Amino acid sequence: MGMSETPEPRALLKNSKVLFNRDEVMAAVQKMADEINEYYGDEPVIMVSVLTGAIIPAAWLATLLKMPIQMDFVHATRYRGGLYGAELEYRVPPRLDLEGKKVLIVDDIFDEGHTLAAIKGSVEKRKAESVKMASLVRKMHDRGLDRDYVDFIGLDVPDVYVFGCGMDAYEEWRHLDEILVLEEG
Repeated sequence: MGMSETPEPRALLKNSKVLFNRDEVMAAVQKMADEINEYYGDEPVIMVSVLTGAIIPAAWLATLLKMPIQMDFVHATRYRGGLYGAELEYRVPPRLDLEGKKVLIVDDIFDEGHTLAAIKGSVEKRKAESVKMASLVRKMHDRGLDRDYVDFIGLDVPDVYVFGCGMDAYEEWRHLDEILVLEEG
């Protein structure tokens, strides 16, 4: 689809249906928070959000966590075909010192997982004490990394085009508080 063929934003909504409504999404965020609170207890954590998608789910999650949290973000792109840290290009690297810290990387969607894996590797190179990952959504398919690679998962979605809750449809509708699936055609 060329740039001139990008669908009009309202048309995207018209051609989609709700997969998870706001209540279901918030219940999933609460479940993740409960698991993360149980895992870390009162240990301080640096939460690193992956831009741009994780802004919304990370903010929701942060409000439910009980331990001291410092918040940071990364904006990264991965060179085609490369999997590991050397192949990752940071547009914005983490600004906080991660050495000896517990780091929780938060993303909106775990699809094939290569960018997440590269970010994890990069954080490990900065000598973080531990690195765990949380993703609001996990796509269920057999491409990329093992489906249990991410430590904390909110919702499983089929292998379809989903958006809302940080995920975009042609850069639109990240701000929706429900997850929609784009219908074909």
